[in-house]
Order: sequence, then structure tokens, then C-alpha cells
Amino acid sequence: MANETAIETSDEFRGEYELTLETWLQRRFSRLCATLFVIELIGIVGWGLVLASELPSDSESVIDPSLLTALPIMPLSAAVLGWFYFRVSPRLQAREEIIRSASTMILVLGLIDLSTMLIPGLDTDGLIAIYFLHLVSSLFLPWSPSDSIRPMVPLLGIWILVKILTSPAIESPLLAIEIVASPLGLLPGLGVCALRMWHWRRRFRSAAMARGFGVMRREVKQARRIHESLFPTPLRGPGFDFDFDFQPMRDLGGDYIHASRTPEGGIRVVLIDVTGHGLSAAMTVTRLSGELERIIAEDPDIGPGAILVTLNRYAHLVLSQHSIFATAIAAELDPADGTLRTANAGHPPAMVRRGDGGVERLDDHGILLGAVDPAQFDCNETRTTLATGELVLLYTDGVTEVRGRSGGLFGIDSLEEAMMRKPAPKSWVRFITSMVDGYRVGSPEDDVLVATITHTDDPTESISESDHRSDAGGKS
Repeated sequence: MANETAIETSDEFRGEYELTLETWLQRRFSRLCATLFVIELIGIVGWGLVLASELPSDSESVIDPSLLTALPIMPLSAAVLGWFYFRVSPRLQAREEIIRSASTMILVLGLIDLSTMLIPGLDTDGLIAIYFLHLVSSLFLPWSPSDSIRPMVPLLGIWILVKILTSPAIESPLLAIEIVASPLGLLPGLGVCALRMWHWRRRFRSAAMARGFGVMRREVKQARRIHESLFPTPLRGPGFDFDFDFQPMRDLGGDYIHASRTPEGGIRVVLIDVTGHGLSAAMTVTRLSGELERIIAEDPDIGPGAILVTLNRYAHLVLSQHSIFATAIAAELDPADGTLRTANAGHPPAMVRRGDGGVERLDDHGILLGAVDPAQFDCNETRTTLATGELVLLYTDGVTEVRGRSGGLFGIDSLEEAMMRKPAPKSWVRFITSMVDGYRVGSPEDDVLVATITHTDDPTESISESDHRSDAGGKS
């Protein structure tokens, strides 16, 4: 029951639950009043028929005085029901108000029925009327068993008192058994209440979750469009070619890449991998993206190492208090002489593919962003030279930590071996991601981001993204 009842107490659905239940309860309360009113009218007609049968047929027969005394009882109950239906029910809104009014109405009707026990010569037992009121109200009203029992407790107490006062055999053990067992007659009504609320909560929970899922999917799609707008487009410029492919584990991911031109005409790339997955990681990416834009806008000549130092200061001050960290690698290529500068903050090592097909790892490891305060963070730059046609591969751990059929990881060694492929594929990012997809068994367990910076001898300025995609595949 705990799983089903949790839905109405959650902050997300509390208001909707209460409003839906209030509307349903108000509608059912009006129907209860109308139904009991019709029952009372039928009872009045039946009572009239009984009196008609008791009319004196001769001068010596008389009407039973107890019948005459009980004559006003049913019209009084009908008047009470009419009052609650026409005057009270339309003004009720809050759930507690409806339950309180229903309890009051049942209590008044029960007292009227119990009053018949005090009429001499009228053989009635108000306990049956109490059971009837509780069962009928439980069949109509969507209230909890504890709510349904509220008017029954005083009615049972009054019935016990009247029963003791009017019973001729006060010391009879049967009377004591009847009094002790009297609450058992409420079990059918309690069972109806419990079953209805259990079923309704399950139905509400399913409907609410379906609506919530639909809203969430629409919001995630919109968030994905915004998230993808943060990513650059593949670029081709004089002396370089930048390409990448991003495959989030879900709609939103925690991997991010930023690319910008340096004042000297080179290419600067920063690849970030936020701890965690999904929405929280994507929100962190948004914050880091904005901070990275600010850093580069304020200092267009900033180098890879300085970028990571500044990002670490931000991550330590803002993100680490939420136990959110990130790895990052920054690379800058000067196409004029092929100089490649890289800096690493806890990220998998970049790989350089040489012209002869050999692969060189740039093992310039550092501390992940946000783990230590700025005074302790140290990030050294590594320099190498790319000849024409050589490239550097940047990637996230979603590439090397993908699991295969045997449960083993793809690993850095397998990636390095793949980078030695001859002849070289048309697009290295598509080649690597296709290898990861082929190695993986089951659903993705992490985001996959692969990027390459190639030193070319192409003097062409930057071309459109559509042209680049037709040549190299573009961003997925």
C-alpha cells in the first residue's frame, strides 16, 4: 500500500490529487444525499401503507399508538437530506469540509433512527440503521476507512447507552455479546472504503505518471534542442579540419565540446566530461559552457592550460559543493607550423596519429576539475607537432569503458590499435563510434563523444556545416 499511497503525498502530484479527490467527493456526496432522500420517500410511502392497513374497520379497533408516534420520523429524515442536498452541498469545496458535512449528516440521520428505540411498543433496533447508513455512504463516498468511521463512533456509543437503558434483561450475557460484537457490522463498509481508495490511488497514480511522462518527454525534447545548440559545428579552416560526433546515453548527456578560432587563425577545442549522466549532468554542462564562453571572450589568447585552471576555480567554487566534478582536455592547433598544445585535467589521454600510421599517447594527466582548490591545482601543457595529414583524437571515457559481450571493457589499448588502421577511414570520428557501437552489448551505459583535429594543407576558409557533413559525415 505504501507505493500506491505515495503518489498523493509527493510534492509533484499533491495539488492535483487533492483537487481531483475533492471534485469526486463533492459529486458523490450530492448523489448520496439524493439516493438517501429517495429511500426515505419510499419509506414514507411504505409507512403510509402500514398505517392504512391499521385503519379501524369497526368502532372497536384502534390504530397502534406507537405507529402514530413514529409517523414524523421519516419526514424529518427527508427534511434533513433535502437541507444537505440543496443548501449545504453546493457550497462545499474543500475535502475536509465535505467529509465533515457528510459525517454530520450521517450522525443526524443516525440519531433520528436511534430515537425510534425510545418509542414504547415499537420493536426497532437502530443498529441496523447505523450499519445501513455506513454501508451506503461507503458505497458512494470516496473517503478513507478512518474518515468513514468518524460518525459511527458516537452513534455506536449512543446505541449502546440506549440499548442498556431500554433492555429488560440488563444482566443477560447475550446483551453483552451483542454490544461487544456491534462494531463488526461496520466491516463491510470499511472494506468497501479501503478497496475503492486502493483502486483509485492506483488509477490516479498511473494516469498522473502517464501525464507527467508526456510532459517530461516534451520538456526533454525542448531541453535537448537547447543543449545541442551549445555544441559547435564541425569546422574546416586554413590548415585544419575539426570534426566530432556525440552520442548521449539518454536524450541529454554530460559530455560537452567547445571549439573556437584563435586570433592567429588556429583552432582551440575543449572537451569536458561531467560526472553523472542525464538531466543533472546536462544542466552542469550548460553552466560550464557559459563559463567557458566567458573565459575565452575575456581572453581570446588564453592557452589550454590556463583555460583548465580557470575552469577548475569555477568548478571548485560552484560545483564541488554539490559533489559534481568534471574531467576535461583542452587542445590548440596552430596550423602555421603544426604546433599542438594540450592540457589534461583527469581526462583520458589524447592520441596522435602520425603520418606512418603510428599512434602516440599524450599522457599529460592532471587532477579533475573541482576536486582541489585553485592553489593546489596544477595543469601543465604538453607540446608536440603535427605534420600535414596527422591528427589528434580526443574522446570521453564512454569510448574506452564500453562493455562487450564478455563483460570486458573496450579499453585504451583497443582504441590505440584501432587508430593504427590502414588505410585511414574517411572519417575517424564515425569509424571510432561505429566500433564502439559494434563492441557494445545492450543499452549504452555512458555518453560517447569523439573529436579529431587534423592538420591539413587545405588553404580553404571555413565552409558551411552542410558542406562539411557531405564530406566528412558531420555531427550526429
